[in-house]
Amino acid sequence: MTEAERISELHSYQILDTDEDFAFDDLTEFASKVLEFPYVFINLIDEDRQWAKSAAGSPRDAAQCARNDSLCNIAIQKNIPLIIPDTQADKRFAGVGCVCNPPNVRFYAGMPLINENGYALGTVCVVDFEPRDFSYDKVELLKSIARQVVAQFELKKKITESLSSKDELEKALEEANRAKQTSEQFLRNILPKSIANEWLASKNVAAKYHDGVTIGFTDFVNFTKNSEVIEPAELVKTLNVYFSIFDEICSTLGIEKLKTVGDSYMFAIGLPERNRHHGILAALAALLFKKSVAELNVARAQSGQQAWMMRLGLNSGAVMAGVVGKNKFVYDIWGDTVNVASRFEQAGEEGKINISESTYYAVRDYCECEERGEIEVKNKGLVNAFWLRNLKPEYSEDERGFVANKKLFAMLGLGTT
Repeated sequence: MTEAERISELHSYQILDTDEDFAFDDLTEFASKVLEFPYVFINLIDEDRQWAKSAAGSPRDAAQCARNDSLCNIAIQKNIPLIIPDTQADKRFAGVGCVCNPPNVRFYAGMPLINENGYALGTVCVVDFEPRDFSYDKVELLKSIARQVVAQFELKKKITESLSSKDELEKALEEANRAKQTSEQFLRNILPKSIANEWLASKNVAAKYHDGVTIGFTDFVNFTKNSEVIEPAELVKTLNVYFSIFDEICSTLGIEKLKTVGDSYMFAIGLPERNRHHGILAALAALLFKKSVAELNVARAQSGQQAWMMRLGLNSGAVMAGVVGKNKFVYDIWGDTVNVASRFEQAGEEGKINISESTYYAVRDYCECEERGEIEVKNKGLVNAFWLRNLKPEYSEDERGFVANKKLFAMLGLGTT
């Protein structure tokens, strides 16, 4: 066993420089009474000092001294009691600092505090300032008290380690909970709330039929051509500006953003929860999309940038909706209603909102629409189409008829935007 190992063992108890402790003070007081000595100390020997954990008959500070001035430093060299009836009569100790200098110790009896690994951490010792005898019985009592001191050290250490382990466990649990919450929040950001909750509960979401849904598609005219001459980073940055505004509008109106593909933005309302106002709410979103794009294009023109012209199509009907994929899953919808909504966007014109007959009947009481006539839709043939122009004046907050007023929001059961 090396001195470095002993010091390391001492420090593992984390007891140096700690406050007074009644458990140790009781032991020194008890030792003083049963041994019939006025001064009893529990001293620990660090690299270069003697430090008292407890003292009876004297302040703890009285026992603090340099290691080389300490008799306890000598006592820990052997695992047996060190008894010195008269320090001045024993030449081995006459030059020790605490003997030849104040406090001029004359009697010393110290028992090393030996832990379960065999390291002497310090001593429990009794001192006096005159020569004394120390009987065999008192030596045995001193040994017993030393064992009790070590037992207290071990108990304190286990408590400290237990608390540390508990803290580490609690921290690990907190981190795990935070990670779980982050993961769940991320899931709720990419899936509708009720769908996310269903997935978290069962790791499965069965496809469901929804018979009252309005689907919207947007894209930007000549996007593919423009993307060939615009730097990719600038292209993505510009798309993000437009789509971030669309996201905010959808969030405000309770509309589900389903996905973006290139320059196409897809949204729906009426799922996963039913909403009898799905048609007009989708129309409000479309009008706000149109208003926002127009305002952004004015700002782009003022800075010498090219305008991004949008087409938008709406269709209402029934769909199937569910989560597809296992690791990279997404909430998606299928059915003829979705296909027709996409075709209406493709058959639209820049700056206009092209709506199907089913959507027209859902919004005609609130919006001014223009009959467009029949248009060709792939796999459907000729179908009736309408331009969604604006809100009717009695439901509009602005002159252009793009923003709903309080009256309409109240009718829809919503607060104002």
